[in-house]
Amino acid sequence: MFRDTNLEDSFKTHAKLMRIPEGAILMNPGEYFRMIPIVISGCIRVLRQNDDGNEIFLYHLMPGETCAMSLTCCTNQNPSEVKTIAEEDTELWAIPIHVLDEWQQHKEWRDFIAATYNARFNKLLQTIDELAFENMLERLWKYLEARSKAKESDILNINHEEIARELNIQRESATRLIKKLKDLGLVETGRGHLKLLKNEAISSQFSSMN
Repeated sequence: MFRDTNLEDSFKTHAKLMRIPEGAILMNPGEYFRMIPIVISGCIRVLRQNDDGNEIFLYHLMPGETCAMSLTCCTNQNPSEVKTIAEEDTELWAIPIHVLDEWQQHKEWRDFIAATYNARFNKLLQTIDELAFENMLERLWKYLEARSKAKESDILNINHEEIARELNIQRESATRLIKKLKDLGLVETGRGHLKLLKNEAISSQFSSMN
């Protein structure tokens, strides 16, 4: 994984391979990180959750990526402020936090961490822009596209309640918005699943809604 042979040797010594089944929760808010994940295959969905249990989708961790939130919490010895769920069956390297200080001496590791922070900062800015400037229908569509891309499938096993929870909206609002997407020819609905319909004509139609 790393070109630095000393770093690679330490990685092979300390990293533990973990297999996480689809839907499994890796971390809840308030819990303390005992390891840092680096995704090998599959992906992890990251959510922000408040004290009342309301959630909002932030981003996915894709293969080759780690979690900036976990790095920050480990550095400051703070509990997690996010919830992480395996979007699909996922393999990851679990890095024990006690080696992080040692790895800071390796430029390649520092560059990896800097790139991680930069990517997450840009993604969080995008999330803020979506909350501030986009209408709910566009937010819903981008949310569905993100999950579809993460799973590499146009079919999502997801219900209206989950969508409402992760977009922090009422279930009735989620149902109404999904119906709008269906009327626009952007999705097909079934019991417990959605299918995204993607072609240039549909994308142009969606872009013209605003």
